[in-house]
Amino acid sequence: MAGLKTIVIGTPSKSETAIRRPSPALGVLLLFVLSACGAKSGALQVRRGTFQDRMVLTGELRAVHSVDVIVPRLPQWRTQIRWMAPDGSQVKKGQKILELDLTAVAGDAEDKRLAADKALNDYEKQQALNTSSLEAARIKVAQRQVEVEKARMTATIPAELLPRRDYEGNQLELARAEAEETKAKSDLAAAEEAASADASVAKLTMEKARRDLDFADEALRAMTVLAPCDGVIDVARHPWYNRKLQVGDTVFVGITILHVPDMSHVEVAARLYDVDEGRVQPGMKAVCRLDAFPDVPLDGTVKEVAEVAQEVPDSPARRAFHVAVDIGKGYPDKMRSGMSVKVEVQTERLENVLLAPRAALDFSGAKPLAMLFNERSVEVKAGPCNSIECVVTEGLRENQRLKPFETAE
Repeated sequence: MAGLKTIVIGTPSKSETAIRRPSPALGVLLLFVLSACGAKSGALQVRRGTFQDRMVLTGELRAVHSVDVIVPRLPQWRTQIRWMAPDGSQVKKGQKILELDLTAVAGDAEDKRLAADKALNDYEKQQALNTSSLEAARIKVAQRQVEVEKARMTATIPAELLPRRDYEGNQLELARAEAEETKAKSDLAAAEEAASADASVAKLTMEKARRDLDFADEALRAMTVLAPCDGVIDVARHPWYNRKLQVGDTVFVGITILHVPDMSHVEVAARLYDVDEGRVQPGMKAVCRLDAFPDVPLDGTVKEVAEVAQEVPDSPARRAFHVAVDIGKGYPDKMRSGMSVKVEVQTERLENVLLAPRAALDFSGAKPLAMLFNERSVEVKAGPCNSIECVVTEGLRENQRLKPFETAE
């Protein structure tokens, strides 16, 4: 990314064009032209230098981090898009980017508010009723306890001091008072249990009504969406129609409406077709060029290569590996998600090796052959090749003149 510090995205001025260093692609083209010219004159030469092989991929620009704006949970499970920020517009964090139709949600929130108020009143009434009934039951128990004490004192009078009938009456009165006390305590326990159950039911009803109200209020607030970060609006596509979402469309809970990519850190999502499996590996350096700004090279690194090839959507007969190329720092004011990008991956680089023009080599036989300038062919041991040159480890020497096989008689 260092090279971008002195390059402004846009149409370069004459002074910028004069001082800009040639791009790698221009160098390869120049070498190809020189080789072609040499071939016409019958003069190719073995040289010592740096061998570079590149793999060209195509892909799309995307943000490493992106926030999706989806339809929130709603009581009716669907709503309409009332307003949204235009596709491709740049927004700041906290700026309004979406409004959903809140008519039905507002009515539902008002109903939930009335239900919550009623549930609260019912709970308070039940609490007051429980307090009154329990107090009456406790008073009755206290009265029965007093009656038991009185009956017990009377029942303790010895039988010798009372007529037999009175003594037995006192004993019966004590038993009756104790039975009444037991019944009053049992009634109190039952009243406490019933009060507790009624209070629990009323409390659960109140809490449910409160949760419903909170949910309705949350849905009401979610009808207006603010940008979670700085970025460029990317309107999502309609899940059933081959177009982007529009104002007035009916959307359902969970559907993504907007993407807000953070274009300050970007990467390229590219494809490596299965016929080239293994040629691109994580960690390889790459040069990326946006189709919109082909004169601005962006340094990148292959971050990920999928382990399994997938079918290509527009060509089901072909399969390709997903490749992620990290570019790093992006330019939110210029870059847009989905821009087409050409990626030149440096698959191999060898320093100080002997290089022979590929036009002077013949790979049709069992062993590679090189055509010398005197039209004598020699066996050579070749290493990796690109579209222009091949590494030669045996059979040729530096500055040796060769001749293209196409012109040999």
